[in-house]
Amino acid sequence: MFFTFSFYCLKRVLLFFSTFSSLFFTGLTIHAFKFSTSYSSPLSSYFFRLGFIFLIASPLGYAQSNEPQTLERYTVTAVRPYYDETLSNIFPQYEFDKRSLVTPLHTNDVLLQSPSISLNGQGGQIQSISLRGYARWRIQTLLDGVPIVSDRRAGSSIGFIPPSFVSSVSVLPGAASTYFGSGALGGAVNLHMDAPQHSYVQGGYSSNQQMKTVSYAGNVENTDWSIAHRNANNGSDGKDNSLFDQFEQTAFYLRHSPSSGIVKEAWTLYSDNNDIGKSSSDYPENRITTYPDNRHWLGKLAFATGDFSGNVWWHQSRLETSVLRPSSRINNSKNNAFDYGFDVKSDMAWQRWLVNFQLQVSGREGVVADEREFSLTALPLAFNGAPSIAELAYEVRTLDASEINVAAIFDASRQYTKTSVAVGSRVDWQRQSDDAGVISSVTAKNISAYAGANYRLSAYWNASLYFSSAFRNPTLTERFFAGETPRGTVLGNTSLDTEQALNTQATLAYRSEQLQGSVELFYQQVDNYIERLTVSEDILQYVNLDTATIKGASYQLNWQSKDAGFDARLSGAWIAGEDNLGNTVADIPPHNQRVDIGLNWSDMRFFTVLAYRASKTDVANGERALDSVFTVDFGAHWQVSERVQLQASWTNLTNQQYFTSADDRAAFAQGDSLQLAITYSL
Repeated sequence: MFFTFSFYCLKRVLLFFSTFSSLFFTGLTIHAFKFSTSYSSPLSSYFFRLGFIFLIASPLGYAQSNEPQTLERYTVTAVRPYYDETLSNIFPQYEFDKRSLVTPLHTNDVLLQSPSISLNGQGGQIQSISLRGYARWRIQTLLDGVPIVSDRRAGSSIGFIPPSFVSSVSVLPGAASTYFGSGALGGAVNLHMDAPQHSYVQGGYSSNQQMKTVSYAGNVENTDWSIAHRNANNGSDGKDNSLFDQFEQTAFYLRHSPSSGIVKEAWTLYSDNNDIGKSSSDYPENRITTYPDNRHWLGKLAFATGDFSGNVWWHQSRLETSVLRPSSRINNSKNNAFDYGFDVKSDMAWQRWLVNFQLQVSGREGVVADEREFSLTALPLAFNGAPSIAELAYEVRTLDASEINVAAIFDASRQYTKTSVAVGSRVDWQRQSDDAGVISSVTAKNISAYAGANYRLSAYWNASLYFSSAFRNPTLTERFFAGETPRGTVLGNTSLDTEQALNTQATLAYRSEQLQGSVELFYQQVDNYIERLTVSEDILQYVNLDTATIKGASYQLNWQSKDAGFDARLSGAWIAGEDNLGNTVADIPPHNQRVDIGLNWSDMRFFTVLAYRASKTDVANGERALDSVFTVDFGAHWQVSERVQLQASWTNLTNQQYFTSADDRAAFAQGDSLQLAITYSL
């Protein structure tokens, strides 16, 4: 009770500071928008955008006419993921940071810098992603190595993590079960938490949702922390139609790294999210889906002694969902789960091979979903002060299950004169139990492996070939769930077979002092592909399909000038997927191309992002065709003084109207939006 009361007080204090900090931006932003929207002609809108660019660029003259100030510089050393050392020997590894972002509206904005990642499903704060055409439960999301598992069919979302907490992300596309197990059939995304080198306070504002943010981060000796509060109203699309994407979020992160002893690092994160709107084309006529409460408490302890090291982690989550069908009924559900894990690893040298061993134990307890349905017997909504009358129709527990997983992992790598090779394998055992006692437990045994080689063609060129296998056991929801969802009544299937995948990837990479890049060709086949199909009117069930294949190409090219004054990145991907009958499989994103350009001048950095998403006409069941779209973002960072930094950006500068994904219930993306932020170092 003390913890809950303290966090409530902290949340109220942060809300006060959030409201106070927004006053600075209101005079500049809101009034500017009123001026822009009151004259709706394209010419006035065009001049207003030019005015914005001039506004954020105008300090440049000041910077040129004064002596540059002496700034304190910090060197940040990134902690590499445990799998990176081996895999980096056979193909390039990429991380993406926030240099070209200003107070992102969503942590997904950091991920979308990778050409392999696209938005998936319906929008809002808990929007999920697609990785090389794999989505939902087929990709693994991690926070500093801690798996984020969700019982939603849409898959896990990182929306509960404030963007200010994240420093960078690592993306590992392709079958990666050897390191991450069942959830990484299509790859994994690992978020790295920021480690502030000094204390600072930051306030931010986004015009489209009238979102206000305030965060405080600090560092004392071996301890650092971050606190953030964000709240947003409903935004609007490119044609000023309302989007149901409101939310309120308060989060706290604490990390300690002892200078001696067995414990090397310990951290915890608590995130409280309320009144989250689901941005959907169903809103508001057909369905209004709200997530009243979404809480996460997770943490990790890293230890090392002698030749052994390891981690202990946990994640407690709670999600409430309310679905209103006007003139019909209300369905409320509550999902709770406690996930935990332990791993220990060691390494050794054997005949010029570097060999790693690891034992993993993980599990899920108390995975429970409760549902209540209310029938609307009077007015479906409140009209002229007359309230709706909702009567309880039924109350049922739709899921009560648990699972335990044990795995042994081995990998080895070696470098020859011009060739590097790496191999790895995983032996995995899992037991899933229906704790309601209706169905007995189900066990599964799986083996996955990979092998890869890299050959140095010259001082700058490398070519590599990578083969990997992966598996995905059906989730607890796919096996045991039986209840109502926004899509209709869904039934689990205890007879589902494990998905099996084979992945092939060929890479050509170039690296010099100023230019780095790679081109990747990939082909992946999945057997026993699990999909949710309609078996009768408004009733869906999970079934195995025969085979599905996903193939494509992606590229990344990074360049920076010798004086670090100019940098550019060009990236893109082409992805296609179909089943054994030639039908398009779900979640395949449209082709995309992106250009990031940055200019560093004195104490300022300007950046722009040009993104093109091609049209999509080959769609699967539950999807819609998409038109092509071209968007432009522009922004700047200005180090005003040793303590003060200003940031500004304009996203979707040309106010394009487009769907966020091919999901047939996805809403339009947000229209143009101005982001402002000020950071003060303490």
